[in-house]
Amino acid sequence: MNGGYTGQILVVDLKNKKTIIEKTNLNDAKNFIGAKGLGAKYLIDHLPKDTDPLSSDNILLFTTGPLTGTSAQTSGRGTVVTKSPLTGLFVDSHFGGVFANEMKKAGWDFIVIKGKSKTPTYLYINNDQVEFKNAEELIEMECLKTHEWLQANEGKVKTAVIGPAGENLVRIACITIDGHRHAGRGGTGAVMGSKNLKAIALLGSGKIKLYDDEGFKNKSKEVRKQIQDNSFVPVRRKYGTPFWVDKINKEGFIPTRNFSEGFFEHGNKINAETMQKQIVDGGGACYNCIIACWNKSSIKKGPFKGTTLIGPEYETIALMGSNLGLKSIEEVAYICDRCNELGMDTISMGGILGFSVEAYNKKVISKSDMNGIDIGWGKTTELAKFMTDIAHRKTKLAKLLGEGVKTASEKLKAESFAIHCKGMDIPGYDPRGTFGMGLAYATSDRGACHQRAWTVNAELKDPELERFSFEKKAKIVKDVQDERAAFFSLVLCDFAPISVDNCVEMWNLATGFNHTVESYLMCGERIWNLIRLFNLRESLKPNSDVLPERLFIEPFTKGPAKDIVLTKDGFEKALQEYYMLRVWDEKGVPTKNKLKKLGLEKYQI
Repeated sequence: MNGGYTGQILVVDLKNKKTIIEKTNLNDAKNFIGAKGLGAKYLIDHLPKDTDPLSSDNILLFTTGPLTGTSAQTSGRGTVVTKSPLTGLFVDSHFGGVFANEMKKAGWDFIVIKGKSKTPTYLYINNDQVEFKNAEELIEMECLKTHEWLQANEGKVKTAVIGPAGENLVRIACITIDGHRHAGRGGTGAVMGSKNLKAIALLGSGKIKLYDDEGFKNKSKEVRKQIQDNSFVPVRRKYGTPFWVDKINKEGFIPTRNFSEGFFEHGNKINAETMQKQIVDGGGACYNCIIACWNKSSIKKGPFKGTTLIGPEYETIALMGSNLGLKSIEEVAYICDRCNELGMDTISMGGILGFSVEAYNKKVISKSDMNGIDIGWGKTTELAKFMTDIAHRKTKLAKLLGEGVKTASEKLKAESFAIHCKGMDIPGYDPRGTFGMGLAYATSDRGACHQRAWTVNAELKDPELERFSFEKKAKIVKDVQDERAAFFSLVLCDFAPISVDNCVEMWNLATGFNHTVESYLMCGERIWNLIRLFNLRESLKPNSDVLPERLFIEPFTKGPAKDIVLTKDGFEKALQEYYMLRVWDEKGVPTKNKLKKLGLEKYQI
């Protein structure tokens, strides 16, 4: 290996308690970069078709990219790749912290988990030494406590752990990294739980080699200066992602009471300013990040006094705050912390709880179904109790909701108010406020996701774009998806304002490759198409790029987006334009010519 990659993949066989070392494929690395993209290539090549995501045959990958652990800003990122138990599709779930950097220093581009242990196990990895250890003592232990136990018993290890939800195979379970970061979406924690793997404790002491050390060092300094000089970075450092609460609420499309409205009348009680005044104690950062967007918080008054956490982030405030009718930042912080410690995705849990309250109000479910818990909008304590039941699968209804909102709504015959795409709950930007997000959610490679193509800022600021229209959105969505697919394969942070030119130059300096901007973006397009093929190979049917019916027929009654609904004709026209730009057929299947151009012919459906 020239640099950027360690050249080694650690394959862990939990069933037989053995490890194998594989070589990183350099040709694949040139075409799929790393992390998301190279992980997708490994998954489609090694996972048998139609594998049950919660069977021992599924593969769980912890992946890094060629820039992970380097002096490039925000290079502490890593990615979990697997087949999602929530959607049945590909999922890549990204995380910060220090774990990915440590993994690279330990000598591994990927850690691949296969099989299932007969007994609860955690892995202790110290560079190239791997031990399988008994995790009986950790069963039912919550996430931060598990992290602390591992550090107390194994030294200053970096950790990836699951909570009770992962152990109980709740399909929205996450993996918690280093105590406070999360591979949140798509049920990766349930896959880890299905393998009887409670945690990974990791130490690495090696040096990350680069092709051109001096050149890379100089370039990373230049990029660091550009980030420091970016006008929005101080805002992000001061407020973190909660900065967007006021903006999205005032523009009228923050999820409110299960996406029935887009303006929350108590928005000023859960916004960034209130959060700073009432619960934030200080800031913090992931590995090698000068943006430092963390909010270290603690609840100082009321019934939840004493709760400490990192966050909450914007998506959590939207989905577990306004979406559930919670009227104070303390309530949002409390329910966020409980969700984190139980080990579940706060976006999907907010979607499930919002659906549940509406189902309860419409008498689709009853108080007796919830073991006497009386949930409702703004009822924080009751919602937290119900959430705990879901994590532990305590009742028949809790078990059903633990399967995800799509499955639950189908069984309850309540699909009309289940807000998801392909089984994944919609995040914190209602598409009725910026139509481009509707196209982005519908075409996302892992189900509804705001990170694949976040069109919000452009739609609100660009005078050439009409926010309440699908016109001119298809090309934006397609181009951003390709660029982000490449970026998330390097892998850097979504919040880092780093140009495509700088990304390409850093990748070349790290590896000795000779990529251009054009070939880099083609890598992103190749990755996007490969994942589409994986999804079509699995459970995705053609014509599945759809949105919830509510968004087309139920307008908001207040705010700047009042009376707005998505237009079906406009959506279908934009979707067909999107397919045409991708050179896919009218059903969304990549054509032979496109696959030939990308070198993906052998994966054609």
